[in-house]
Amino acid sequence: MQRPVVWTAGVVLAVVALLVAALVGAAVGFALGTGLRPLGDAGERVVAGEGADKVALVRVVGAISQEGGGLLSFGPVASSRRVLEQLERARRDRAVKAVVVELNTPGGSVVASAQIHDKLVELRRAGKPVVALLTEVAASGGYYVAAGADRVVADPSTLTGSIGVIVVLPNLQEFNRRIGLRTVVFKSGRFKDMGNPDRSLTQEEAKLFQGIVDEAYRRFVDVVVQGRRMERSRVLQLADGRIYTGAQAQRLGLVDRLGSLQEAVSEALQLARIPRARVVEYTGGGWLGTVLGLRGPGTQRGWVSEAQPFSLQYLMAP
Repeated sequence: MQRPVVWTAGVVLAVVALLVAALVGAAVGFALGTGLRPLGDAGERVVAGEGADKVALVRVVGAISQEGGGLLSFGPVASSRRVLEQLERARRDRAVKAVVVELNTPGGSVVASAQIHDKLVELRRAGKPVVALLTEVAASGGYYVAAGADRVVADPSTLTGSIGVIVVLPNLQEFNRRIGLRTVVFKSGRFKDMGNPDRSLTQEEAKLFQGIVDEAYRRFVDVVVQGRRMERSRVLQLADGRIYTGAQAQRLGLVDRLGSLQEAVSEALQLARIPRARVVEYTGGGWLGTVLGLRGPGTQRGWVSEAQPFSLQYLMAP
């Protein structure tokens, strides 16, 4: 009676062994086929270059949020918490002589964008130059982050700028009336339900919202004035919410140089005054983690949206 049990157990173990072998084989094939270089240290991937010194590459991809969710129902989301972890790791690593922050983001949370910007300023004060690389889109909060760098490099076709602040409030009053939905609100003060989608804003409420937006906008302008060393009047001319290509932004003084990662690394080496370095990217799980879908700390997928009535955004939006 025990033979079928033993036989079944043997089959299960054989299947498991085959699956493990297939996974390891796929991982090795992926690493070799995609050209991933050996890890310099645990949780690092060498992107390019060689030498004892390092240039840390930190990527900010997708809408910027503190926890990596809440701005979009799907798509890539950049968690400021995880980006900050990478930047702090670069600050503590004595071998890291400079940092390149690659930005592909339409912006996002005012708070999260400011946190990343401030961390870049901290890195610079610690003696580690920072270069911002603008790729496909680096607008609004993305440019807010870039303004914290020593140098800004952009692809000529990058969409950037969109310097401004936005709050979007849905108004479902007419829709609710048509379907017969009514809400009853009990509140402790007349402004407690400002932004209620079941009614129109009052003039006083609109003024309060505009005041919040204007305050955040002034901070944004201040950041560009300080980071780009531009006259405030000039920044105000450019900061009307419009977007610019990378080439336009360079002509306007918002970008220092046109190029790609190679040019950004070249700028970083020059600022750090070193002839060469390994460009490393923090992976959090090595190349096997990449194969298994364990992304680096800067990006993740956001599938769940936070329950909040509105939020203040440095966001490129129609």
